[in-house]
Formats: sequence, C-alpha cells, structure tokens
Amino acid sequence: MIAYEFGDIILIGFPHTDLQNISKRPAIVLYDSGDEDVLVARTTAQEYVTEADYKIVNWKACGLIAESYIRLGKQATLEKKYIIKRLGTLDSNEIKNVRIVLQKIFLP
Repeated sequence: MIAYEFGDIILIGFPHTDLQNISKRPAIVLYDSGDEDVLVARTTAQEYVTEADYKIVNWKACGLIAESYIRLGKQATLEKKYIIKRLGTLDSNEIKNVRIVLQKIFLP
C-alpha cells in the first residue's frame, strides 16, 4: 500500500457533502496513518478567502493545472482505493504556511 506524506497533492474521488455524488478533484494529504484511509482537504480553483482557506502560491510547480485554494475547513477521511494518482507536492514553504492555517483554525 502506498504511503502519503503531509502536503502531497492527489487526484481523488471526493464526495459531495450530500454523499450522493463524487467528483474527481485534487486534494491535499493532511495525514496518512499507514492503513487504508487518508485524511485530505479539498482544493478548488474557486477563490475563497476565509481563515480556513489557503491560496497555493506555486500551484504549477505542485502539479496543479490552475490557480488553487486549499479548503482546510473541508476535510474528509477517504479510502486510498479512491486515489487516482499523485499529482505532486507542496513545497516546504507552502507546507509551513498550511500548518499555520491549521493551527489557527484548530488551536485558536
């Protein structure tokens, strides 16, 4: 089974909030405990500017095809079998900034 790291960008079947449909979309790996599941935050090209969102600065270098935002308040634990492929990874500076946003929303 493939192990993923914090900051890996994957293409995955991401469920809609109504759990009726699934869309293929990039997501950021937040945690992989080594079992069949992975905790991810969805990404979107739609601009969001809440305290729980992060604009990816180097989106091209990360393997994304458009300017993207990580919705850190929109997390899901999904089975790895729904991962289609690994697209890339955030660079170390972006990983640091994502951790800061996570701390702000979970440890105010």
